[in-house]
Amino acid sequence: MKITSIEPILVGAPTPGCGLLSNRNYFYLLVHTDEGVTGLGEATLESHDDSLLGVLSDLSDLVIGRDPTDVGSLVQDLIKKRFWKGGVVKASIISGIELACWDIKGKVLGKPVYELFGGKVRDKIRVYANGWTGGATDPAEIRDKAGEAIAAGYRAFKFSLAIPTWPLRDLETVRRVRKAAEAVREAVGPDAPILFDGHGRYDSDLAIQIGKALEDLGLMFFEEPVQPEDEEGMQRVAERVDIPIAAGERLTLKQEFRRLLDRRAVSVVQPDLAHCHGFLEGFKIAALAESFNAFVAPHCPMSPVITAISLHLDAVAPNFLIQERLFLNDWRNEVITEPLVVEDGFIALNDKPGWGVELDMELCRKHPRIVAGTPSLRRADGSIADW
Repeated sequence: MKITSIEPILVGAPTPGCGLLSNRNYFYLLVHTDEGVTGLGEATLESHDDSLLGVLSDLSDLVIGRDPTDVGSLVQDLIKKRFWKGGVVKASIISGIELACWDIKGKVLGKPVYELFGGKVRDKIRVYANGWTGGATDPAEIRDKAGEAIAAGYRAFKFSLAIPTWPLRDLETVRRVRKAAEAVREAVGPDAPILFDGHGRYDSDLAIQIGKALEDLGLMFFEEPVQPEDEEGMQRVAERVDIPIAAGERLTLKQEFRRLLDRRAVSVVQPDLAHCHGFLEGFKIAALAESFNAFVAPHCPMSPVITAISLHLDAVAPNFLIQERLFLNDWRNEVITEPLVVEDGFIALNDKPGWGVELDMELCRKHPRIVAGTPSLRRADGSIADW
């Protein structure tokens, strides 16, 4: 079997309430073969579509003509046969290609990908809702939004406050985060897991203040309290705050995760399979974390495709904690032919070959790429996007 072409599919899918740059387009890759088997991968990297397309063009000569079932060999060539590392843009394209190849291999063997990695250790995957607040910062609005997420089947909830923050001893930010967290806890009850995402907005001193203010609310974890490359700062927060620290969405290799784990700076690693060079690297990161008695909770605020892919890692990792799932209550949930359903806080695994999902190409065509740099949500054909 040989790869004959790689087809990028861009789907205009902005996220309401999260700004024009958030998930502007889903970026899918279809890897076609000479035997008619096609694999599906995702490489969504918000606002960097042109960069992704450029790297895809540059790497295509290393892919066309290769056997897609020799996944490890192909990925090593994609990583090493260009002098420059390429950062997260190159890593995302490699991820998309790698994921599509695993889909092909599973289809050829007639097995779900999780069966190729030792088999499942669980039949259903615990998930938490992200994006359910719609950007709300007012406690009353947060409580209302929580009701919608609960009605949609979620039983665990992550929130974030995208508000201007002073770099040091910003007591107003501490107070506002505390008020929002109290509103979430009041809305979801005393036992539901709640998680707070700092998005790396704080220095370690302010992150410690915020963490201390949240300790009594029983958070499952505090995500990215500082920038991920600030390993010393992350360690300071972990040592001083009685909340597990999570990080990893912006890391792309196991070596980066190891540095945080060596410092005991994180208790939860969050590889994003669309950015960390793919499923095999994510699998290795999960195993690395297990050796430190840490947990894996894959990052996944993009489309249902990468969520469905992440479920396979969740199924096989003994140290799996919980899976991120973007709160989708519109057409975006239908972009795959069998939409994912959250029931009482879980998504059930399916046993179909490969990833077990396919793109709804007709729906994808109805939502063409939104061109970056336009002053409004304008598609390439000039029409205004809606959702």
